[in-house]
Amino acid sequence: MSPFDVLAALKQKGLLPPEQADALADYERTKPLSLHYELRAMLSVGILLLTAGLGLVIYEHYEAIGDVAILGGISALCAASFIFAWRFRPPLSAAKVNSSSVFGDYALLLGCLLFLSLEGYAQYRFNLFGTRYGLATFLPAVLFVALAYRFDHQGVLTMGLTALASWVGVTVRPLELRLRTNFFDEPTVWAAIGLGGILIAMAVVGYRQRVKAHFTNTLLAFGGNLFLLALLAGVFNFADRRLLYGLLLLVACVGFDQYARRDRSFLFMLMGVVYGDIGLTYLLGDAVDGMALPPEVYMLYFTLASVGVVLYLIANYRKLTRYETL
Repeated sequence: MSPFDVLAALKQKGLLPPEQADALADYERTKPLSLHYELRAMLSVGILLLTAGLGLVIYEHYEAIGDVAILGGISALCAASFIFAWRFRPPLSAAKVNSSSVFGDYALLLGCLLFLSLEGYAQYRFNLFGTRYGLATFLPAVLFVALAYRFDHQGVLTMGLTALASWVGVTVRPLELRLRTNFFDEPTVWAAIGLGGILIAMAVVGYRQRVKAHFTNTLLAFGGNLFLLALLAGVFNFADRRLLYGLLLLVACVGFDQYARRDRSFLFMLMGVVYGDIGLTYLLGDAVDGMALPPEVYMLYFTLASVGVVLYLIANYRKLTRYETL
């Protein structure tokens, strides 16, 4: 219902005097329309388009422009962005703080994106890091996470976490043109489990110590997905330790489910249920493999399991949203 419908209903029932109803209706018609979020979204999109366009121009014309001009130009823009962000930096605090300028957060985001462009071009043209590809991702990861905590910037934090995932070899294998995970390599699986566990621990400690507690959900979502995905990969790919990975996956899924109930967050419940259902289904399939069961048995299981998962999620979604509106 629109505000005018609500006012009309209250006026008709005698719960609101006509004079007040008319005054509120006039206010609704004449109040300013906020474009705060639309403008912020346009600024973010503009920064992404600017950096993407800069990269395209450099890629197409780097020989004509020259290395000195490209490196000098990107360095100057990057430095200017960081200087502006530092000039209007928020006060140092463990709580949530805002930049003293509307454009401070966007200058920091632009500076980080330009830093990636600068690093990538230097590696492409001058082989700056040689074959030490991990160093090329570790440096921006550490820089971005530190900047995110200093400037209280969730977008830069996400960039830093993504770089950390790349550092442990989760997203792309070096020198391969196709995007895929390295989860057939058990050391990479354990590295991903370790990184996910560290991020989850950071979220828990930060929440309990009230140090950037508003970063908790970002850290938990990123670290939790990485942790659960790595455990699921262990269940799929390493038969000799499948039960160990399955047990760890079960404990993690139950933990996320319990946290979701306490924090009233449907996202973490969804994570626990989906990853747990996939892992349990695979373990059961592996256990009955070779029993020559009729296809109807598998169809019945998948049907009942799918219906059960959907009903469980619907029931708990209603509970969580009902508590949120109280």
